[in-house]
Amino acid sequence: MVLAIGIDLGGTKIRGVLVDEKGRVIKSYERPTQAHEPRRKIIKNILEVVSYLRTSKVKGVGMASPGFALPNGCMSCMPNIKKLEGFNLKKELEKKTRLKVYLENDANCFALAEHMRGAAKGCRHSIGVIMGTGIGTGIIIDNKIYRGALGGAGEAGHTKLVIDNQVREVEELISGPGIVQRYEQLSNRKAYSPRIILDKKDKYARQVYDETAFYTGLFFANLINIFNPEAVVVGGGVSNLPFYADVRRVVNKYAHPFMAKSCKISKHLLGDDAGAIGAAELVLSSR
Repeated sequence: MVLAIGIDLGGTKIRGVLVDEKGRVIKSYERPTQAHEPRRKIIKNILEVVSYLRTSKVKGVGMASPGFALPNGCMSCMPNIKKLEGFNLKKELEKKTRLKVYLENDANCFALAEHMRGAAKGCRHSIGVIMGTGIGTGIIIDNKIYRGALGGAGEAGHTKLVIDNQVREVEELISGPGIVQRYEQLSNRKAYSPRIILDKKDKYARQVYDETAFYTGLFFANLINIFNPEAVVVGGGVSNLPFYADVRRVVNKYAHPFMAKSCKISKHLLGDDAGAIGAAELVLSSR
């Protein structure tokens, strides 16, 4: 039996899983990242997770992280773990663990996990969208992650929509903080979660809900028109909003009819382990 370790490295916590050849989670472990601490402490925390999960049958470690790893193994675009910016994490972890290490963007790992084992299983082409603190997108073409020229493909949260004659970023409009901020500005009330927009007795909540479903539908319609996927799988905290029927109506209106009809839009199936499972898949698919 071949096993792999998958790690989801976030600004707050490090989530690790031990996965078998069928993608089943055998064991898991989690600890704080301590991103404010010196780099050696962050690396020590990662190694603690690896050590806890490691067995003699482990063939490698996959890691999902914010930003992305450049071809030389150095980390780039790491605003929440600044101590790792420009650092060759792959080389350091391989030296410490004596295992093959694979680094990948966290949205790409989410998309790969749902494609191989979750809501998009059986598809050849799919897109994973994480709607949380920000908007992350992973693109799977012919069962492989599409990375682009430098590894930065899929930063679709930074694409733009024109709203009221203003150019706005998608991330600003449909991320969790974006939804909360828009509600607070309209209502002059404090909100602590995007779920505030489900209050149907609140006219401001209804307005922001309608806007969120519309902007999300436009965003998905653009992705479908460009990539023609068989599935769009949604993760992150915002994915828990029951807005899928309304988003689908917008997609059906603005995406090419043939491509819209052939693409399912659904919530993720793998839960909080998706990023770590996708990271483990990097190891399993490399054999």
